[in-house]
Order: sequence, then C-alpha cells, then structure tokens
Amino acid sequence: MGEAAGHGRGPALEPEAQIVIAVHTADRPIRRAVESVAAAGQGRAAAVVVCHNMDPAPVRKALAGLDGSAAKVLELNDGIASPAGPFNFGLRSATAEFVGIMGSDDALEPGAVAAWLDLAASTNADVAIAPLRTRSGCPILTPRARVLRGPLVDPLKDRLAYRTAPLGLFRRRLLEANQLLLTEGLQTGEDLEFGLKLWFAGAAIAYRPGLPAYLVGEDAEVRVTSAVLALKEQFRDVRHLVEGEWFAGLRPPERDAIAVKLLRGHVLSAALRRGSGFAWDPADCQELSALTSEIAAFAPGSSRALSRPDADLLAALRGTGSPADVRRALQRREAAGPLRRSLTRHLADNLRSEAPLRSNASSLLASVLGKARRPLRAFPAANSPQGRKDAT
Repeated sequence: MGEAAGHGRGPALEPEAQIVIAVHTADRPIRRAVESVAAAGQGRAAAVVVCHNMDPAPVRKALAGLDGSAAKVLELNDGIASPAGPFNFGLRSATAEFVGIMGSDDALEPGAVAAWLDLAASTNADVAIAPLRTRSGCPILTPRARVLRGPLVDPLKDRLAYRTAPLGLFRRRLLEANQLLLTEGLQTGEDLEFGLKLWFAGAAIAYRPGLPAYLVGEDAEVRVTSAVLALKEQFRDVRHLVEGEWFAGLRPPERDAIAVKLLRGHVLSAALRRGSGFAWDPADCQELSALTSEIAAFAPGSSRALSRPDADLLAALRGTGSPADVRRALQRREAAGPLRRSLTRHLADNLRSEAPLRSNASSLLASVLGKARRPLRAFPAANSPQGRKDAT
C-alpha cells in the first residue's frame, strides 16, 4: 500500500488554479518550476508538489524561503515507477476550480496561468490548452489547429488528437464527472488516454497559440519519453487505449482521427526513429505487425490520410515480422523526398483534415503568423484581455 502525507506551507487564500508537479529525484530543478508557477499565476495560482517514492526533505529545502502560498508539498510512496500515480494523487488532492499538471524539468512563462484563466472565463470553456515552446523559444505546433477560427476548438476539425499531452488548465469537476485519470503503471504514455478522453468529452475547449506558453525543459539526463524501450513496453499505452471500451465506443470519424495519430505518431515514428540501421529483432517486428493490424481493425480507413510513403511503410510493417523485411521497408521510406511525404496515395484524400498536406499547411501558416506577432506581445495583466492574440 502506498502512504501519503500532506504538508501545507502556511495559510493562504484559495488559488483559482493549482498546478501539480511530480518529483521523482532530488536533483530536479523544483524551485525553478514552482517559481515559474507563481509568476505565471500572478497571485491566482499555486503549485502542488508531489514527492514520489523519495525523501521530501530535499524538496522542502529547495523551496525554503518562498512565499507560503506558492506551493504545498505532498508525499506519495507507492513503489511504482510511473508518473501517473503522483499526478493522479496531486489532482485528487487539489481544491482549486482549475487544475493542471507539469513536469519538474519544465516551466511556465510569466503570466501564462493568468492568461489561460482569463481565456477560460471569456469563453466559458472547461479546458484551456497551453501553447508549447521549448525553453530556447522554439514553438511546438501542436495541436495543428485551424488558423482561421475563434478561440474555441473542435476535437476533429482542429486535430486535437495530435496533442494528447494534457498541458494547460481543466476544470476539476470535469475530471470528476468523467472519472479521468492518467494510466497508472506505465513508464511512458500515461497521459495518452487521459488527454484523448479530455478532448472528446464534449466540453468547451479554448486554445490561443499567442498566449504565454508552457516551456518544455530538457534538463534531465534521461527523459523516459526520449528513451528507446522495447516496443512491447513502449506500446503499452497504445494497446491499453485501443483494447479498451472507450475507444471502441467512439464514432467512426473520432476513431479514424485517433488512429491516424496512433499510426503516425506512435507506430511509424517508433519505426523511423530506430531506422533501417537499427538492430531489429523479431519480437519488435512482430509487435509492429500486430499493433498496426489491431488499429486497422478499428479504423480501416485511417491509412488513407497518410502520405503514400507512410502508407506503404505501414502496409509493409503490418504484413511481416521479419527484421530483413522491416529494414528494407524503412530504407524505401527513408529515400522518399519531401513532396512524396506530403501527398496521399489518392488525390481526394489530400483534402482530409488529418492529411499531411492540410495539417502541414496549417502548421506553416501558424508558425509564420506566430513569428510575426510574438515580438509585439506583452504579457497581459491578470484581469486584462489586451495582448491576447490568436493566429487567426
């Protein structure tokens, strides 16, 4: 049984938003993360720091001297090497109207949470999706939303399936009503089903890419999401999703959109990341074949939204468990030029929302407009709508 203990850091007014930060080792830059939450909230947000299977003393020491309302520190000792446990524990312990999650290596831009709260208030949204940037300032263009739209987004038209990382703010009552939890026991991908269920719950979702951003850090020497795992382990999150009742019960267009994300963002990317020069073993090849077949059974038309080289690679992976065949298929995909990688096999399929031509065009236009507008943006005051710009 896991044991948990909470330690408040002094009396304070209830914040409008609480950001849950999971910490697994004492060397994480937790003070920087908590300070960024305070600066992002402008008096309206606080951090919930969950020390996971570790002594909390170094964390409390790192936070010494901060304002008492900046964070509360909780302990969770469950003996499970998965970030889902501490995130779920922190979300259940939160009391604010809006909650969010954050990695201990990450940070928030000044005014971010205040701007997200204002966006949710002005649109009556239950979810405010955070814009993403690297700490060096490079935008991460997910979701690949339409450029010409209002502040609210549609899970299908705006390709929310591509952004399963649930970063931003969501109403706590929405999580409770839909019993949304991160998938416990997974080393990676614990947020896949959580994020998709959040987007397709029927709630009002707001997204303005010009607002202050969530900054993705790269401080950890080994980030689990960047490690090369055996594919059977790496795909546990995908199998958990596609073999569950929720995915099977979706409408066909929703299953197709999610299947395209799974095929392109998980199956094909895992194969391409390893590449034709990888020491492929039969177990990994068989896992690729079995998973692509399983996804195709739920969404048989999803591969039509892939580029022709990707569709050809997918068909090859599905049809073989041989390392030699997988290497040859990857060599053919690696030789494909940019134009071929942008076009589907059938001309009409290029008009699909998930097709590379349309989604890449949306990303390119959003990037151009973002670069033009970001230098003009001043972080808005907590109660001011000024400066909240969208790529429209």
